[in-house]
Amino acid sequence: MLLLDIVTFELENSAKVFKRWEHVESKVSSKGLKVVNQWFDAGGGRIITVYDVESIKDYVTYNFSFTDLCHIEVFPVIGAEEFKKFASKCMGNLTAENSP
Repeated sequence: MLLLDIVTFELENSAKVFKRWEHVESKVSSKGLKVVNQWFDAGGGRIITVYDVESIKDYVTYNFSFTDLCHIEVFPVIGAEEFKKFASKCMGNLTAENSP
């Protein structure tokens, strides 16, 4: 499952966040979690990450350590091509149901 998270933190906490990140990266087992891609806000204070996770528990285990320093928004996402196929199938089903 793909999850996108947006981590926001106060700029004055940047050093704490990055130090904690180094600690978590070295100590927390994340067998069921893979970072697909990650972006840093050029202005600071925000990190956007896409994860491929086996379960929500894998994600929570990895990110729980940041909840005192950061605000974390997370939601499932789907690739554009996969969504197009899904939407097309749904639209086809709706059209078929509404036909006389």
